[in-house]
Amino acid sequence: MTVLVWLGTPAQASPQEPLQFAAARNVKVYTEDFAPFNYVTPKGLAGAGAEIVRAMAVLVGYQSGFEVLPWKRALQIVKTEPDTALFSIVRTPEREDEFKWVGPIFITRGWLYRMADNKIDVSDLSDARKVRSIGVQAGGAAERSLREMGFENLESLYTPGNALRMLSEGRIDLWEASDIAMNFQREMLGLEKGAVVPTVELGQYDMYLAFSKSTPDATLEPWRRALEIVQGSGMADVIARQYGLGDQSVNLTARTAQ
Repeated sequence: MTVLVWLGTPAQASPQEPLQFAAARNVKVYTEDFAPFNYVTPKGLAGAGAEIVRAMAVLVGYQSGFEVLPWKRALQIVKTEPDTALFSIVRTPEREDEFKWVGPIFITRGWLYRMADNKIDVSDLSDARKVRSIGVQAGGAAERSLREMGFENLESLYTPGNALRMLSEGRIDLWEASDIAMNFQREMLGLEKGAVVPTVELGQYDMYLAFSKSTPDATLEPWRRALEIVQGSGMADVIARQYGLGDQSVNLTARTAQ
């Protein structure tokens, strides 16, 4: 089933919108290889974020494809170059004024995880400061937030898809991850559900499509409208459930314009 068949025909454009859509189609969109949000497969880019943003792109008429880069490099490009965007990025207070935001495209929750057979006593962030090492995605929202809180025991992970293997091998004591990323990696390693234990909840991770600060607001508008259609049609929920995210419909559509 194609995206257009699923979604139907978008509302009729107003006279000023062709210029908006032309600008929206010229944005360069980046992402990273980090399952299950966005990842490279033999058949192309997959993942919850990739499929939702791809559905948006069809409605916008965007045909350039998404470039996959290491996360820190993609972040730097979108921070410094005009008419660029990236997904799936957590919207945080520290990042608020660095980008322009479309979303959330989906929601997950973040935790500090340990292996069940590692009996370290961690129940809050003060305990987490005392462990030998905490694995965090290099350039990720949690790394930045925890460093600003004074954490000195962080290990930056440039291949976050291998993080649970590192945790299971004792190379790190705790791992910062979303629930969906943890479950995905746990299943890939063939570990039982109880093998990985959440210790400290870090909060809700609202995942967005973020644009460079210099991108005109009018350029973002077709992308915002496309997300409203994808979410309002129920297609975003179907994609989210496919990747283990559950029902995302509550409040998402109402929050899109924020």
